[in-house]
Amino acid sequence: MKGSIFLTTKGTAERIIEAALQLVSEKGYTAATTKSIAELAGVNEVTLFRHFGNKRGLLKAIIEQFSYYPLLQQEINQNVTWELEQDLLNFSLKHFHFLMSIKDFVMIGFKESIQFPEISEEIANIPLLIKKELIVYFQEMHQRGKIREVDFEAAALSLIALNFGHFMSRARLGTIVSDLPTEELLQTSVAIFSRGLVS
Repeated sequence: MKGSIFLTTKGTAERIIEAALQLVSEKGYTAATTKSIAELAGVNEVTLFRHFGNKRGLLKAIIEQFSYYPLLQQEINQNVTWELEQDLLNFSLKHFHFLMSIKDFVMIGFKESIQFPEISEEIANIPLLIKKELIVYFQEMHQRGKIREVDFEAAALSLIALNFGHFMSRARLGTIVSDLPTEELLQTSVAIFSRGLVS
């Protein structure tokens, strides 16, 4: 049976998500029909609909499963030192490495999002949540007298963009532009960024 590779001790929903990821990676979002996903997962299409409602519901579940938000939320809230450069470097390294671990999925999202805006809408939910966490962090740092008052939303978005730029460069170009180690690149970027926030 075509979907037999997924017929293990994994739950039905997990098998469906894995099948969807495989087909979207191989064929794109359009060609990965609910029927073909269900077949590969070893379930019928009705089961897929019962678990996820529709294809967009399945997309949302995939994004939530591969979301780096819980990891970064922990980094921001639990592992915080209240030392600006150290916190932002820790955050940036986690952000970068997680994005690299799911780079194929991220690239698929970009390729498919023009034709299917719902993909962009779902993917955008994660940076929105991260932005909120960073704003709270910057506000607290300001109250502690460690950074000056700026537009904290703009600061959060700037850091996210900075990290994403490094990710895109490495994911698409590798070391063609620069072979500097990622940690060194991020450390320098964070140091320059932080100086603009210090009181």
